[in-house]
Amino acid sequence: MNLYYDQIASIYDVTRAMPTSIDKQVTETVLRLVEATPETTFLEPGIGTGLNALPIIKRGYFYTGLDISQKMLNQLRRKLKEVPDKVTLLEGDASSLPFEDHSFDVILTRHLLHHLPDWRQALREFCRVLKPSGLYLYCESPWTAHQREFEAHWRSILATQEGFQPPAYESEDRANLEKVKSWFTAQGATVETVTAAQWRVEQTVGELLAIYETRDHGSCWLVSDTVFPQAMKKFRLWCHQYYGSEEVSLSSSAKLEITVVRNLG
Repeated sequence: MNLYYDQIASIYDVTRAMPTSIDKQVTETVLRLVEATPETTFLEPGIGTGLNALPIIKRGYFYTGLDISQKMLNQLRRKLKEVPDKVTLLEGDASSLPFEDHSFDVILTRHLLHHLPDWRQALREFCRVLKPSGLYLYCESPWTAHQREFEAHWRSILATQEGFQPPAYESEDRANLEKVKSWFTAQGATVETVTAAQWRVEQTVGELLAIYETRDHGSCWLVSDTVFPQAMKKFRLWCHQYYGSEEVSLSSSAKLEITVVRNLG
């Protein structure tokens, strides 16, 4: 996993970043939900290049980020230029956190749990290091309707390729919103989902194809070098037949929701 993120660290922001106005909305929602004070302590396992963290760090909060990829962390350090005294960045595994019990007020993750081989162990670790009154905020990067259509056809092509093996992390036990909510509910926690922002995403067919060609998505990066070129060739041909041109613009709505978990003590 860390090798994959090392490989895409330099292009990660291009394919994951949200509009600046949306980032601001999400940050305001997070700070409101946690009722942040100058002493509030944040932990973000899977901090990556800091897309979630930077707006909060810039407001002067105590922020600890942990990531399995040192190259992703280095991208964040470049953005900060100088790491503030209130910020700690560590290389490490979300399933084995190097912190004392009850260390943080807030844990925030985005686009993380479904990548973990043992997401329940990660959640147990989150519960351990959160203070009794702490909150866990869980969210995933949103997919739009046109992005889902793209991904679905890409996967249908992969499924027909000789020698293709589905990525190991895509097991039936892969984390998703309902499984995570059910796990916390079983622990006696209170769970609610809040819409942080809604917006429209516009991309050309060519822009979407370029994302797949860089092998940024999880459905690409574990495809063997033998299978990938032929699959990509078929995918490009399908796009030309289906859309008519790579210049065609696709637009659909996106929504980022935050699942708020309370009463974990």
